Order: sequence, then structure tokens, then C-alpha cells
Amino acid sequence: MWEGPKCPDNLMRSEAHSKNLRLNRLTDAGGTFFITKSLHPKKPILDAKARGVVASAFRFAVQNERIYLRAFVVMPDHWHVLFALRAPWTLPRFMHDLMSYVGARTNRLLRLHRATWQDGYYDTHVKTGKQLEYVAYYIEQNPVRSRLADSADQWDSSSVGGSDLVTDTWSVVYD
Repeated sequence: MWEGPKCPDNLMRSEAHSKNLRLNRLTDAGGTFFITKSLHPKKPILDAKARGVVASAFRFAVQNERIYLRAFVVMPDHWHVLFALRAPWTLPRFMHDLMSYVGARTNRLLRLHRATWQDGYYDTHVKTGKQLEYVAYYIEQNPVRSRLADSADQWDSSSVGGSDLVTDTWSVVYD
């Protein structure tokens, strides 16, 4: 019985982060990812302070050379981020560390509103430069589409306002 092509173990491996969201997905250790993380239930309770916590977690990841950041937005009930992992980080390890920080600092607000962060996250492996730019635009226009701002630069929790976090050189090779 043919099992398909074999991949070197150091390039890709199956690592379940959440049974519901990441079942049987492959994690590319050096990949570029579009991630969405939401509240459960989805309630618009993330105020400017809570959104700042998420943005500060992205800032820490950039400054400590964990990721190359292209775009992010933190909305009242979810966030999106587009980044490339830096060695030796893997997606499950990075997300665990990020959410340990964010969770500890938003826990009180979430308990007050009877909400939690969803167990897992939605991820898309970005494979082309065209896809990268489309996703970056989608992320940064999220507050405009949601009618929370008239223009992307008016929203306080995004890479448009925090452009100092965006990595200038994108050293990612696409498929």
C-alpha cells in the first residue's frame, strides 16, 4: 500500500494543538502563518487595555527574535496576525507561549464577562507573496469592515498604528 511522499522529520511534523481546530494538520517549523484567535463565546469585550496586552505580546515576540511580523489587528472579540516563525520556534510552541502571557493578563476581564479564549486557533500556511499581501490587507482593514473605524490608521490596536513592530525585511522563501 502506497503511503505518499515522505517528508524529513525536521521540516514538517504533525502536532495537534486542539482536537477541533488542528486535527491532522502539518506544522511547518519555518513557515509563514495567518492566525485567528477568538473569544468563546464571541463577545466584544476586549477594551483598549486588553487589546494592548495582545499587541505587547507581539512586540515581545518581535524584539526577542521569535517571529518576523507582517501584520496584526486586535478586535473587540478576536485577533489576527500574519508572521513567519524564526528558528527554532514551532507554531504550537509559539502559540502556547503567546497565549500563556495573554491569558494571564486578560483572565480577570474574561471571567468578569464569562468568556474564555477559544481552546485552539485557526491557522493558514501562507505560501506566496501575493497571498501574503492579500492577508496583510485583510487584517489591517478588519476594523474598517467591522465599522469600528473609518480608516485603518484610526484603530489603536493594529500594525497600521504599530508599524514599528512590522519587520522591514521579509526573509521568507515561498513554495
